[in-house]
Amino acid sequence: MGLKEILVHVEPDAAGAGRLDLARVLAAEHGARLVGVGEGDVVPEGVDEWRPISGLKQLALHARYADLTIVGQAPSGASDHITETLMSVGRPLLAVPRHGRFPSVGRRVLVAWNASREATRAVFDSLPLLEGATNVTVMTMDAEDDDRVPGADIGLTLARHGIKVDVVRSTLGDIDAGNALLSRAADQGADLLVMGAFGHSPLREKMLGGATRHILDHMTVPVLLSH
Repeated sequence: MGLKEILVHVEPDAAGAGRLDLARVLAAEHGARLVGVGEGDVVPEGVDEWRPISGLKQLALHARYADLTIVGQAPSGASDHITETLMSVGRPLLAVPRHGRFPSVGRRVLVAWNASREATRAVFDSLPLLEGATNVTVMTMDAEDDDRVPGADIGLTLARHGIKVDVVRSTLGDIDAGNALLSRAADQGADLLVMGAFGHSPLREKMLGGATRHILDHMTVPVLLSH
């Protein structure tokens, strides 16, 4: 299974233009159909189809039928359209930071792993990207793997897909999960972070929920999120 249709939310600013460039690159690499959505009737260059939309509900409606939806990081202080869309579509989102240039995504990948349902879904949703990566690191986040070595099972699973991974363990300590992930991503020069997105129950917040909010607010690389 590869990416057959990619949906990109286009906005009329520099961040939106950069996001569209990244979407074009991904669509070309995967031979995918590229669908653009956004305000207005002006069709951006390089999309196979343009769908005018207004509001998050319409974005979510179209995102349900795409293999991957590319959205932008919300401006500081804005409502979190990423979380709202993710929780309603049941499909993976690729969130792109508002600042910075991202000519490629998925060459050097950092995977946040805590053996949860959300993390599992994120890993499997990201397989089309992981299969083309040159370097994949699985970072365990106080994973609940019973008596097994944290991250060993998912590492073996990815190996069966032909993906060679390095597993690193983080016990967090005094640093929160979000900062630990961003620090590791910077250290290894990652161009993609893969992670499960959590809701707001106290139990989930204890594991990685706080990291979801921190990453959405402070992301420095594109982030693939699944719920």
